[in-house]
Amino acid sequence: MSNVAQPLPVPVNLLLSHLPVHERNAIHRASEMQFYTVGEILLSAHTHSHYVFFPLEVVASVVRPLRDHLSVEIGLIGNEGMIGLDVIMDAKTQNDDTIVQSAGSALRMPEDDLLKQFHRGGSLQKYLLRFTHAFLGQVAQNAVCNRFHPLHSRMAKWLLMIHDRSAIAEVHSSPALIGAALGANADEVEQAISRLALDKGVRQRRNSIAIDRDRLELSACECYETLRESYARTLAS
Repeated sequence: MSNVAQPLPVPVNLLLSHLPVHERNAIHRASEMQFYTVGEILLSAHTHSHYVFFPLEVVASVVRPLRDHLSVEIGLIGNEGMIGLDVIMDAKTQNDDTIVQSAGSALRMPEDDLLKQFHRGGSLQKYLLRFTHAFLGQVAQNAVCNRFHPLHSRMAKWLLMIHDRSAIAEVHSSPALIGAALGANADEVEQAISRLALDKGVRQRRNSIAIDRDRLELSACECYETLRESYARTLAS
């Protein structure tokens, strides 16, 4: 076995990877890379988005806030797409908070620069529209999922989706943050984690949840596979 250290893989945004080199370079020139921590709010509800984000490693929940400090996640966004879709829809404000669930880096780009690229009608426009279609499909699927599937199965789906977007087999989050995403209180989250642990899909640690992907897939509801196939089909070249 070689003792030479292998270089770490360079994080990429999958949507940007589909673009021709000149479009991808234009995005990089207009962006700055930032690191974001768990719980950090990238975009706030009822405000105008001055930036969009192309996640490299970071994964974020798009959360609809309700009265009495309640909330529920309508979708997850990671390295398959872009955060800040209200910008390309010409919306004055957005309806949701976007909160980091898995720490990592992202490219932050001013809205004006993004719109200049988008309205040129090249590959960026095509893939952003495809991604918007896929994300709206996730929102619809989550509405069905939240109505019919038990919390532990929804949590298994959620953990797998974070793993798909980060390749990190350990989610550093708190029951409060997970509950805000899944529409559950901290006690319900702990019970769901315990249920998944009994099936050996997860191991709960002090400040994180380590997953066993093969076992966790057995606990996930059908929505996980439906969404994975939808994204692969919609975002294919």
